[in-house]
Amino acid sequence: RSVLEPLQAGVAAMVQTTWGALATEVDEDGSAQHLIDESLGPTSHGQRLRGARRALLGLFAGVLFVVALVSSTKPSQGLAKLSGGLLQAWKTQGAGSQIPEYDSSWKALISGSSCSDRTLTPKSGGQGGKITCERRSGVRYFKFPVGKFDIDEQVVVPANTAIEGNANPNSKSDKTTKPCESDQTYFVATTGISDPEAPYCGTDNKMQQGDAQKFRIGFLLNSYTTVRNINFQGKDTTRPYDNGNLCGGGVFETPGCVSPGFGDGVGAGWESKRTGCYDHTGKPNNLITGDGKGVTDVVIDSVRLNDLLPSGASQEALVAGHGSQVAVWVAMTQDGSATKNVKVTNLVSMLTRGDGINFHGNVQDSLVEDCHIENTGDDIYAFWGAYAENPSGSVFRNNVGKNPGVTRNYGYGVCVAVYGAKDVTITGTKCFDRSQPDWNPGQVPSGNDACLHGAYCNSCLAYVHDGWFGALYPGGNQIKIYGNEYLDMSNPQNSLQTADRPLIRSDPNSNAQVVTNG
Repeated sequence: RSVLEPLQAGVAAMVQTTWGALATEVDEDGSAQHLIDESLGPTSHGQRLRGARRALLGLFAGVLFVVALVSSTKPSQGLAKLSGGLLQAWKTQGAGSQIPEYDSSWKALISGSSCSDRTLTPKSGGQGGKITCERRSGVRYFKFPVGKFDIDEQVVVPANTAIEGNANPNSKSDKTTKPCESDQTYFVATTGISDPEAPYCGTDNKMQQGDAQKFRIGFLLNSYTTVRNINFQGKDTTRPYDNGNLCGGGVFETPGCVSPGFGDGVGAGWESKRTGCYDHTGKPNNLITGDGKGVTDVVIDSVRLNDLLPSGASQEALVAGHGSQVAVWVAMTQDGSATKNVKVTNLVSMLTRGDGINFHGNVQDSLVEDCHIENTGDDIYAFWGAYAENPSGSVFRNNVGKNPGVTRNYGYGVCVAVYGAKDVTITGTKCFDRSQPDWNPGQVPSGNDACLHGAYCNSCLAYVHDGWFGALYPGGNQIKIYGNEYLDMSNPQNSLQTADRPLIRSDPNSNAQVVTNG
């Protein structure tokens, strides 16, 4: 005992001291560099340091294990004391290592045209990290340090601008694993939608130009823009009734109409109204984000959204949780022009009030791949071409969806939905949905009190809609849905595919040509 106790105390102190030394490289300037290998993905300094820290504790534990056995007359008591000491060291090593918090003054750097470094001042005072910028081939590359940055509006990201955080927040082996804060960059909304009666989509001209940008907290991405390696936390606790048809509210949006376009019926007859902005009833307005026109070459990669809730949160906690309306929203454009080459990869979203990702309007040649989205209030992956000229060439590949519709008490939503298209491919999706006893079979075929209007609630992996939401399927269309899995989220080994819960549903007399092989 006389040997073990001072040694244990000394090792605990050594663990904390060495841990602090290992942290210095990251914490002093808050801007750990990382290496990007295209084949292996990002590896951050912080990830390597965490590995070193764990190895250090493992080494000390091994040494003390031997010491405990040889120095204690009662080895079990010695090991108990040892484990208690190491646990305390594990808990206390992170004390005082909270990451710095910053206000929203960073916005001017991004939305402006200059490219310069800026040393930041944390809210608590003192010197913080540094945002760096360099120009390469006409593109401004901004690198953000470790920290939590306030965001209070929709921030315009001009063309030829890249934003990169400190480290990849998403684990390759398990995307549900939360990252270690000590090497992460966060953007945290300071306000959110809590009033279900709030005007949101400009219906009946109840909004003015510029209103939407005040409460669509996130980033408006123009052509040749990139966002990579960041976390985002929204603050919306409801989906306004005015956003019932869905008009946006994405963490990431592209320019276009604030209103969703005509949606209260079929798209046939609206081909002549592909220019202009309309609310879901068909009333015109002039509300836009950005210049209202299509963009090209947008990259959203390795981002993590709305992950403050603890794992295993109850349905009640998810319904009340903080999030965003949508993760990614590509808007219908005012002039009917196409938005092309949007690439969303390795996105993780853990709570939205509406869809996960929705490509709306004349979206062409775009990709959603290797994403993981849970706990939506609507469909998880949606392609809503509506009555646009040529919504084609887009691919949703190797994505995971889980628990669609939960944040609105399962009143609407499936893992994959199509609302009008000329050509779209959905393949490699793993959809984890409500168990067979829980999914509300009484909704088939025309809905019930818990799922209004039709079998739209957790009733299949993919629903191909026609007859509403302005959907239009032109001649020669191909809706390719193949190679997907429909699984029980309570028991992932079990398939949910049955006669009353097929992989794919479509509306009667639909013009959609669904192709089920590759």
